[in-house]
Amino acid sequence: MRLPADFLARDMQRPMKYVALFIGLVGIVPLTLFLRGNPAARNHFWLLLGVIPFIIKVVPLFDLALITWHDFWFGFVPGLQVSAIDLIAIALYFTVRHQTNSIRYHFPFLLYLTAISLSVFQADEPLAAVFYLWQCLRIYFFTIVIAKACTDEAVPMQLLKGLAIGIAIQFFVVIYQKFGLKLIQPTGTFIHQNTLGLIMHLVVMPHFALLLRGQRQILSALTPMWGLTVAALIASRAALGFAVMGVLATYFLSSLRRWSTRKALVGLGGVLIAAVLVPVAISSLEKRFDAAPLMEDEYDERAAFNRTALSMLAAKPFGVGANHYAYAGKKYGYSIRAGVVPFEGNLNNIVHNAYYLNAAEAGYLGLVAFTILMLYPIWIALRYSWMARGDPRGDLLLGLGMGLATVAAHSLLEYVVVVQEVQYVLAMVVGMIFGVAHQIRISRSEGARAPRSGVLRGPVGGQAIR
Repeated sequence: MRLPADFLARDMQRPMKYVALFIGLVGIVPLTLFLRGNPAARNHFWLLLGVIPFIIKVVPLFDLALITWHDFWFGFVPGLQVSAIDLIAIALYFTVRHQTNSIRYHFPFLLYLTAISLSVFQADEPLAAVFYLWQCLRIYFFTIVIAKACTDEAVPMQLLKGLAIGIAIQFFVVIYQKFGLKLIQPTGTFIHQNTLGLIMHLVVMPHFALLLRGQRQILSALTPMWGLTVAALIASRAALGFAVMGVLATYFLSSLRRWSTRKALVGLGGVLIAAVLVPVAISSLEKRFDAAPLMEDEYDERAAFNRTALSMLAAKPFGVGANHYAYAGKKYGYSIRAGVVPFEGNLNNIVHNAYYLNAAEAGYLGLVAFTILMLYPIWIALRYSWMARGDPRGDLLLGLGMGLATVAAHSLLEYVVVVQEVQYVLAMVVGMIFGVAHQIRISRSEGARAPRSGVLRGPVGGQAIR
């Protein structure tokens, strides 16, 4: 591909982002010193981290591209990016670097990073592949920060509060878009409704698990309701279907861990809420398909994309290069031969299956590495949740694990798990899993008793959050 001759010149014409980046980098040192000396303020920054992924695309200069190919590269990573989350995470790292995590979690990340690194050498445009490698390195670092920090009982609850606030923002934005702007498929503050739908699983399930446990916190009650309402309004079949399956699976496993009258009442309330949301969801889907009727019996684009990815894997067992699916599909004719209609918008689209996408771009190693990366934290969450059936931290682990499991299943029909905003929330959930599992492991090894109150501990002074 011939890059526009003036692409660097055009990028340099946006000096404000470089000024913002310079200020952010210089500000890391004073922010670190401030956070180290102010534990209460540090808790607010953990909460802020939970909110930022939901507003990163709408707040100016929260997401900076050092190099951007947005105008001419049709991949899921359009440039070499740095965000406000990365800068805050660096400052927070120096406040938690002394904390250790006994869970061995690095191997899946290193294996995936190896697969993506090797794919760079297969790519026609190595820099485009480096865009995704750089994103993966940032997410890995962010996961390390969260995993270290969540060895402290207060931090997971602050992150969960931030994520709940993020879902609340989406709820009100979607309501406005649906009924004020009359959008058939609201997207919230994201570019596409599928991004919102996938992120929602990661937030709804842990709060629902805490609600079932008996967590006396208003966010634990409202967040599942906000999330399911959003799923009903955005008119995404997969988002709604997997959300319902995730909630039901969480309820079933939580009931297996320990049955209670509260869970029976929550189940009854869920039936009543479903009676309200089902007609809303049906109406949203009917309006969507009235505006754009399904014609899958004539042209199944998802199947064509899948065939494209599999043909790439067959021809290139080591992959065509990270961030190269659409490029390779067009240039080498994979897409048209697989039956994708030869229009620019269709040819620039990406296979709606994260597993096939990783296989096509990073080969068999990429497929195996991505699968392990998704499944390993789910295994850790479910294992330690079952070990700690009398401990509220076990309920939190169950919710985190089921949120991730729902995303892993949903990714069979979507690729957006590789998008930056999703990966930030994914890193928080995975980091919380490893941090809370460490807490349980240490408690068991020391013979410590679970909190008697049946709730998780608060951020200041160890008081319970209610």
